[in-house]
Amino acid sequence: MTKFDELLTNEYVNEYISMAKKMFSEPKIYDAKGNLSKRWYVYFYYRNPETGKMEKQKPIFKGANRFKTRAEHGSFKYLS
Repeated sequence: MTKFDELLTNEYVNEYISMAKKMFSEPKIYDAKGNLSKRWYVYFYYRNPETGKMEKQKPIFKGANRFKTRAEHGSFKYLS
């Protein structure tokens, strides 16, 4: 096998493996175990294209903390 063929084969394998890796994690809600005095937020991880590693996105608050009761905070999970 020539050097050029090896490079093409390795590039194909590397690209195929990187496509199989998730680019994003499932979004999750940090609810401070129901503690209303702490801030609730949504977070997720994304794959940094430069390093190829998963990095945590900055928390997204989007008004989750405007609710005053635990039941209202729970409804935040269903907002779009």
